Amino acid sequence: METQYGSILPDPVPDHPLLRGRKEIGRGESTIVLDGDTVDGQERVFKVLSSPTDYAYYTAPDRPTGHHFPQVFADHGTVGRSSRGFPFHIIEVEKLYPLPGTGEAAEVATKIVTSYYDACLAWRNLAQDMGRIALHHLVVTPMGWTDAVRMSLGALETFSNEYGALPDLIKSDNLMMRKDGTLVFSDPVFME
Repeated sequence: METQYGSILPDPVPDHPLLRGRKEIGRGESTIVLDGDTVDGQERVFKVLSSPTDYAYYTAPDRPTGHHFPQVFADHGTVGRSSRGFPFHIIEVEKLYPLPGTGEAAEVATKIVTSYYDACLAWRNLAQDMGRIALHHLVVTPMGWTDAVRMSLGALETFSNEYGALPDLIKSDNLMMRKDGTLVFSDPVFME
């Protein structure tokens, strides 16, 4: 099975007491998502990450945080290695949902995705740096973002630059939402 950048992670769910018996609800190029528990009314999932960039996005002390970023509850350590050679990290985060076809979060996400894509096309001659420049374009160009969205895009740009990550705001599942309709940058970066 292919994604925009490569194949879906082929590895089985690693054997770990926290993961046993849990339903797999999603899978990407470097992540497996398993249903978690509901704690104090907050639904959670376990993300099994095999990308150092994804792990930093969820756990680094200077990672982007705030209104439009996933809430992280725990880093449960490592369990084995992926077929790509990186350790699997188990992270417990808030459960997010796909964007609906309409509504404020979907409209903002569509504007981010299309503006980012258009900027990537404009800067495509810079190869892999086009994504970073496209993200910078979204941060500095007046586009009517709310302060929270503009600051979140800026925080994502800073993270991408500091960690050598490439922004990925094109794939639909990289922008998700909370049950209350808040747009969340769920998985907006990947490794170079």
